[in-house]
Amino acid sequence: MTTTYVCTWQIMDTMKVPCMTYFGSMTRDDDLKEAGPVELLGRWSNVGQGSGWCVCRATNYSDVADWLYNWAPMCNISIKVMCDDNVARQIINGEEPSWKVEYNTNDEAQEGENLYVIDYTFAKDKKMDGYKVFAGLTEEQDKADAGNCRPLCRYHDLGTGVGIAVCGARSEADLFAWAFNWAAMCECKITPVLTDTQTRKIIAGKPDFQQKLEAVKAQMGA
Repeated sequence: MTTTYVCTWQIMDTMKVPCMTYFGSMTRDDDLKEAGPVELLGRWSNVGQGSGWCVCRATNYSDVADWLYNWAPMCNISIKVMCDDNVARQIINGEEPSWKVEYNTNDEAQEGENLYVIDYTFAKDKKMDGYKVFAGLTEEQDKADAGNCRPLCRYHDLGTGVGIAVCGARSEADLFAWAFNWAAMCECKITPVLTDTQTRKIIAGKPDFQQKLEAVKAQMGA
């Protein structure tokens, strides 16, 4: 049985250059090798702040800790156990959902859209009402709720009433129309993000990238 974890990270100010340079040099094969038995479902970066989110799944948390330890000298990393929409609805309703959401955590942004992470927090006195509304949505209502946004995934911490959603959207109007549907119950913080592919393209495309990479390798003894 596997468990789903949602990680957030903030690169230390003094380590932003080496951390982002090293990450920019990595490939998808490097990711798979580094993560080992941990399944990396999706990762999104806020390059302006040197922060981001990732979702992974593992049988043993020790494997997740072993993987994240590689970055601990450069980043402050927080990790939470969360569940997806399908598991959340089963728990809230006490039965298997009549329909299930398909997740697209590894999707790149489509032409004309950007990707966003939405951090949501239910008001304390609205948490149970919010979960009941969420769990009671039909497939058609769920799609209508997102409007013109393209949901990639959504994860919930049912114990505290917080969670994240990742979506593609073409305008701020589409984003805030979705958030406004829940404004009476929860606060939504929206952050534009990049995938690994986009992030690495930006980092590796800088004129001084190779010079920085050689310096990082020398510092690491590679």
